[in-house]
Amino acid sequence: MRLHTLLGRLALPVAVAGLTTIGAAAPAHAAPEPAFPEVEVFIPDRIVTLDGRSKTVEFQVVNVGEEPAEGLSVRFTDDNGAPVPAAVGLTAPQGCTVDACAVGDLAPGADKSFKFTVTPTAGLPELGETLSIAVRGPGGDPISAAPFSVLRTDKGVDLELAGIKDVKLAPGGSATLPITVRNAGNETQDGVAVILAGEPFLSFPNTYSNCFTIDELFGVACAFDQPLGPDEVFTVSAATPLKVKVAADAPGPADYFMGAIATGLEEGSELGALAAAKRAPAGKSPLKLVPAGKQRSASAAGGELNPWDNVTSFFVKVSKNPADSVAVGATFAGAIGDTRTVKVGVRNDGPAATFGPLQGWVSFSEVTIPAGVELTKVDRDCIPAEDDLSIGGDLDGGQVSGRDYLCIAVQNLKRGEQALFSFTGRITAASPAGSVTVDGGPQDPKRSNDIAKIEVKLTSGGAGGGLPVTGAPTSLLATGGALLLAAGVFAVVTTRRRTA
Repeated sequence: MRLHTLLGRLALPVAVAGLTTIGAAAPAHAAPEPAFPEVEVFIPDRIVTLDGRSKTVEFQVVNVGEEPAEGLSVRFTDDNGAPVPAAVGLTAPQGCTVDACAVGDLAPGADKSFKFTVTPTAGLPELGETLSIAVRGPGGDPISAAPFSVLRTDKGVDLELAGIKDVKLAPGGSATLPITVRNAGNETQDGVAVILAGEPFLSFPNTYSNCFTIDELFGVACAFDQPLGPDEVFTVSAATPLKVKVAADAPGPADYFMGAIATGLEEGSELGALAAAKRAPAGKSPLKLVPAGKQRSASAAGGELNPWDNVTSFFVKVSKNPADSVAVGATFAGAIGDTRTVKVGVRNDGPAATFGPLQGWVSFSEVTIPAGVELTKVDRDCIPAEDDLSIGGDLDGGQVSGRDYLCIAVQNLKRGEQALFSFTGRITAASPAGSVTVDGGPQDPKRSNDIAKIEVKLTSGGAGGGLPVTGAPTSLLATGGALLLAAGVFAVVTTRRRTA
């Protein structure tokens, strides 16, 4: 399997998980309110059944908007809005009528899952049937619809990966992941690979000869050169557990997304070649799959029939791990008329790393320059505080306008790291101090050091400059980081509104 295909297969659970995280952590921006609730259905676009077998399918109804959606329902139809043809053999989700389900109310970012079953008869057209799940509002008004097709074939492999429940861990902790793979098809799969994808601060201790790291996924892939016959179920041996580990400095409390996929290890595939090339040195034992019996499918072209149920996703829920965000001030020192540059911002005194965008937060600094300084240059990661912070607003960093600025550091800061922003100006007069204020969010255990002064100190001569400050200034915009800055402002605006 090509890695870009693997990334594509992981996209749906990532999208749904991301909607949940963003909905909880952020955003109502200043865009006009939608005329209708924004609710979408996420469902595989192609469902293939084997003759004589049924297939159970899960779909999610997700509120992707910023406003609550009330009194929702979904209805099953064909692609013309007519009732589902009998040849499809549709069994509606539990608690639903023959062709409709009450969803109820969904808060922004919330979702609700349903499962239905199809058991096509011989009367199903050769090219299958195209169906639709339509979302409706309280008065029956249509909101959105998701099409999908149901097909029938004679033979094939149909791998299924069992779901994995969320895992709760303390920073530095680890847990064994229950991996169970079933072949619901009627042909044998010659080899199987299991891939785990995570995010920063998660790792998979790789001590097995048949596993290798995939950096693009923050994950690991393990190849098993053993057949998986029809209706056979295999699980990872208890003697060779596959574990996920949380870094000791992982910011928390936070939910870390993980995805898992089981896929065929076909001869000549890219994944198979990678597995062969990256085998661990001799001396390491292999990760083992062991039979867990047979499970005949009441739910059960050649090749993999339904790749969508090879994938599952879950969260690693990490408990609180504090990070002390400390404001870093500075002084414009010199005579009237001198031009000086200072660097101000935030330093992380640990012990954990600070939250980042994947944890629904960004480190930001609110900067007020003293009145006795006439600015001539502003860091490119800072925007005037009066700028339009709505999505689509003017987010052009580095513009000199007034004395108040919002500076964004779109990264996790590890202990001892700083995000500093430069300001250059001409000293015009003595004046009260300005300030830099930081917000470390729920991680920050100490609020007394969240504000630091930005002072003007007049000297009799022209020697001297801004106080020396160490640390790497952020330069994300200079390297194509405009999108990241916009994302950071998006999160900041959300955080403010949630607090309000």
